[in-house]
Amino acid sequence: MKVVAGALSDEALAGVGHFLTPRGVPSAAEGEDFAYSDTSSDIGLEAPLSSGTLLCLPRRIAVTRMERHLRSREMLVALEGDSVVFVAPPQEPRDGALHDIRALKMESGQAFVMDVGSWHWIPFPAGRRPVRCLVIFRAKTGTTDIQFQDLSEPCTVGR
Repeated sequence: MKVVAGALSDEALAGVGHFLTPRGVPSAAEGEDFAYSDTSSDIGLEAPLSSGTLLCLPRRIAVTRMERHLRSREMLVALEGDSVVFVAPPQEPRDGALHDIRALKMESGQAFVMDVGSWHWIPFPAGRRPVRCLVIFRAKTGTTDIQFQDLSEPCTVGR
């Protein structure tokens, strides 16, 4: 299966999560040292939280398995480098298949939160250099709230 990689946005994340990156660069008033802009009034993550960094090595952009968390949301922040992230809405797999798999282009500095149960996989670097991401979710999610699904066929980026 091939999917077209689209820009990360509220529309692209409909049914999967929500976009956190500011809609433009805030400008500081004259004489001020900083500018602040809310990205979300509530990111929807429940305490206690844990965080980790994820190093994603360059490889062929083809997802063969996905994961989900049934009790927690996950926030993904692109710290360094641009990547492609595969996501799909919450659902039960059918014969190893998930419907509505999307490929999203995540630029360095962008962030989004996935809804509980949304399927996703580790970002694929868009270029030849590794990508670093910050992952934030409920403490122990990676050991007590993770479900994997091997896909019946690989999903790649195409036209």
